[in-house]
Amino acid sequence: MTPKTQPDVVIFEGNYPAWPWVLRTRSGDLVCMFREDSRKTCEGSAHGFTPMGRQLITRSTDNGHTWSPPTMLRDVPDVDDCGSGVIELPDGTLLAACYSRLMRSGGPSQTWVTRSTDGGQTWTPAIILTDKDTRLRAAPVLMSNGDILVPIYRSMFSDKGHVGMTSISSDGGKTWDVGYVPNAPGDELNEWGAMEVEPGRIIGLHRDEAEATRGSYWITESHDFGRSWTEPVKSNVRCGFAAASPHLGRHGNRVVLTYAEDRMVSVAMVTTDDPDYLQWDVENRVRCFQYRADGKRIADASYPCSVATGRHERLVVDYEIESLITPDPETTVIDYDLKAERKQITGHFVETPTAWGPAM
Repeated sequence: MTPKTQPDVVIFEGNYPAWPWVLRTRSGDLVCMFREDSRKTCEGSAHGFTPMGRQLITRSTDNGHTWSPPTMLRDVPDVDDCGSGVIELPDGTLLAACYSRLMRSGGPSQTWVTRSTDGGQTWTPAIILTDKDTRLRAAPVLMSNGDILVPIYRSMFSDKGHVGMTSISSDGGKTWDVGYVPNAPGDELNEWGAMEVEPGRIIGLHRDEAEATRGSYWITESHDFGRSWTEPVKSNVRCGFAAASPHLGRHGNRVVLTYAEDRMVSVAMVTTDDPDYLQWDVENRVRCFQYRADGKRIADASYPCSVATGRHERLVVDYEIESLITPDPETTVIDYDLKAERKQITGHFVETPTAWGPAM
């Protein structure tokens, strides 16, 4: 089946919206958190990083078909607040995680969490997760013992290089303890997500930017609520063109991986019956959409996440940038005539195979 090439819904359109995360709350609403830039002109700024990034949040009460005007989650002057992840705690509190690039001060990136008890209208002051130079690209994980794990990683700009890290709280998010996850042979594991698949058993899925294995996804496991981790093992899933951030979610009893099968070109979903989560059914992956009908690379995109919106349907949320913006200063991916600027957080409703079973 040819994948769709037009989004079903535009969640937000702005200056440089990016790195979204989508959540279904216990009330049934959908919440989408993302980064936006208050600088009006972003053309030519690699990957869109500027000191004017801020975090916004929007809500849908009709299963993702329409979205509210976004409200401010965080905006620190002269700091790029980017990366996103949000969960709902048992009492209805929203716990959001992000990282801030201290652009003009030249300081390190800082990962942090903040919470809202009024559905995202107001947020508490941020709590910094570690004084290390760290970033994140996934939501916190509320584990079955009540502890909260945030999958963070050491920044690529640290003089020590990439490596997966954890920040864990046993007191509801007041204080945090930092740990490290073993690295792959190329020492370049970074953006990763985590999921508790059995009580105390956490799997982590990491992207790899090492030259020899770039685009691979590696699995690590913890059997003690994230305190220690196994050595990484490479899965059979790989992203074409360049490394892209993975997203782990659930569709009923199944674990679903949403990822860029070819970064800046197309997005897919896949599931597995492998108890080790190493062999995924890539031959029967669901091709969700491609960004352009001609199959050429879009300027910037490929941080997809998804959530169930029906028994056999998921909403895949991503950002799509048709602009002179490129992913990094040394790469030019625009090989087509730019007809118009398009900078959007988008949603694609995707039918899931009946073999996956119902989501709800």
